[in-house]
Amino acid sequence: MINLNYFDLLTDDLIEKILDISLDDYSNQISLLNDKMKTIKDLLEPLSSYYDDEEDITIINYDNITYSLEYNLFDRIYENNMIIINKYNEFFSTEDVDGDDYISNELNNPSYFDILVEANKAVIHTGDYNHTFFEGINKIDKEDVYEYFGIIPKDNYNYYEFMLGS
Repeated sequence: MINLNYFDLLTDDLIEKILDISLDDYSNQISLLNDKMKTIKDLLEPLSSYYDDEEDITIINYDNITYSLEYNLFDRIYENNMIIINKYNEFFSTEDVDGDDYISNELNNPSYFDILVEANKAVIHTGDYNHTFFEGINKIDKEDVYEYFGIIPKDNYNYYEFMLGS
């Protein structure tokens, strides 16, 4: 009785083709993984922290934003369809910005790190480098969204504003 393996039924050309396809797939997966790792590295590069002995708190900096709330950086806010807005203020803004409010993309269950990244984008967008201490976010009633920001609120969305101090 002869024991045959499925590979014994294939020609050498077919085996080589299968191995080439597998190798290409692994190469593509490695390339995608490298791209993701670079994205994460770039996202985390502006992040730093230190412990303040006198105040007994950890200070976290993300580029332009400083944070020292009681929540951990990767704790999540369990809320879907979040949009966070930062009001433009001409008095505090630098001259080289567009001069409009910052409106985040939709966030779903964001971590505090995600919100710090958005706060940093808001500071850069509005040019308000005087208010960079992240104190939190404040939920805005739907009826106040249009009045305060001039935005027609979408159904099933939750609107927040950044609370940034000096």
